[in-house]
Amino acid sequence: MSTLSIITDNTQAVSVMAVRGRVDSETAPELDTALSKLLADGRNKIVLNLWEVEFLSSAGLRAMVKALKGAQSSGGDVRLASVSEPIKGILLTIGMMQMFKMFSTNEEAVAGF
Repeated sequence: MSTLSIITDNTQAVSVMAVRGRVDSETAPELDTALSKLLADGRNKIVLNLWEVEFLSSAGLRAMVKALKGAQSSGGDVRLASVSEPIKGILLTIGMMQMFKMFSTNEEAVAGF
């Protein structure tokens, strides 16, 4: 059984979502739901902190791209922060480094908006 933890801080204009664990076919719907809820609530500036993500499947990537497109269509964006080396390698291999802006810290990602 896969485990996923999502903690979202909406105390500022930019939502910061810390994702922990495995994002696979079993848990990706949780990520998709959390991101979709932010967008439905009008929160289109999102930082995804991926430091503690152990695994990221195509289902997780799909949820991220869906959120990116939704945010950008309403004048926002999804930025990545603290991406671990294994996950960075996945994003690089499949060509997603051009889609997402990446930052070393949450603070840098937030300041980038």
